[in-house]
Amino acid sequence: MSLEPLTLTDILIATVPLMLIFATLFAFTTWLERKALARIQNRIGPNKVGIPCTRIGLFGLGQPAADGIKMIFKEDIVPRGADRLFHLLAPILALIPAMLVLCFLPLNFPWIKNIQGLVKPFMLDGAVIFFFAITGLNTLAVFMAGWASRNKYSLLGGIRAVAQMVSYEIPLVLSAVIVVMMVGSLNAAEIVKEQADEYWFILSPWGFTAFVIFFIAALAETNRSPFDLPEAESEIIAGYFTEYSGFKFALFFLGEYIAMFAISGLAVTLFLGGGDGPGVTMNPEDQGLATEAFPGLSAVWFLAKIFALIAVMIWLRGTLPRLRVDQLMGFAWKFMLPLSILNILVAGFAWHAEQLDNTIITVITWVISFAVLYGAASGLNQLNRGKVRPREYKYAE
Repeated sequence: MSLEPLTLTDILIATVPLMLIFATLFAFTTWLERKALARIQNRIGPNKVGIPCTRIGLFGLGQPAADGIKMIFKEDIVPRGADRLFHLLAPILALIPAMLVLCFLPLNFPWIKNIQGLVKPFMLDGAVIFFFAITGLNTLAVFMAGWASRNKYSLLGGIRAVAQMVSYEIPLVLSAVIVVMMVGSLNAAEIVKEQADEYWFILSPWGFTAFVIFFIAALAETNRSPFDLPEAESEIIAGYFTEYSGFKFALFFLGEYIAMFAISGLAVTLFLGGGDGPGVTMNPEDQGLATEAFPGLSAVWFLAKIFALIAVMIWLRGTLPRLRVDQLMGFAWKFMLPLSILNILVAGFAWHAEQLDNTIITVITWVISFAVLYGAASGLNQLNRGKVRPREYKYAE
């Protein structure tokens, strides 16, 4: 089979719809988050901005457009002593990795088939490695933003954000290693196909543990609550983007939300079967891509799973309080890291048991794995949680 070289038209057909789709989803997600948080906090939320020049509010669906217009025309203020070049490049560099990663998710849209044969996502053999390699650039962008501002609060916020992101990248990668080890491939499409043929990895003890670790580390990587210390206004003003305003300020949040979609897409790929669902079957001759009962069903399932994970992120933001710095770092190194390493050993033991092709042995192995992981998590929790002493009232009278 001969492969024709890609032209500029092919690349634009493959990438432009993807960028437009996720940019639209970003706008909708900001509205959804504000309405959900308002509901959790017994408020109304955005409800005025709708159709221009009318009183039709449309539940505030026009609020993202109004915010975007405001950010575009807002004055861009740069500190006098700032490094203007890196001050400009930092928000751009924070956005680019998240957009690039979206192209490697096993997600294709039906209308592209009508334009030319089929434009598929980039089926890179080392897609999982590429994902973690390219998202590491976000750490550099965060530090660049804090350093280029020439502000001690921005610099401290950047350093603290880098420490947080580096710490949680380790359990994030280790949880993904388990899936790669069980499948024997770094190709995202092959990982999805393996789950369609067998079972979603989240349904196994080691897969569920890896998913929980991955999801918690993803919250810290994307600076979401309760790990939103880099933007803790009450501690060091607004972290690494204290000196940013206007559209540069908006780019940081655009990168954060696109990163939410990207890392949720990877979680769906690794643990939730990708676009697999009712009415979807995997075609073994089509590089692991889906054959749907009707066009677009696989993409619908994939996006629905992504929005389910994002909904949990929004729910946690409105529920959990922010952690302290020492709690944040201690949780990563004293709880997440040991549990991730133990989970790799348990997954290897389970894989050898599954090779025997005996249902009874597999069930016993899963029960033992669940018991070991639950006991380890409980023990690490008791070991690292400080003993809470009752308050002593000196002036009770």
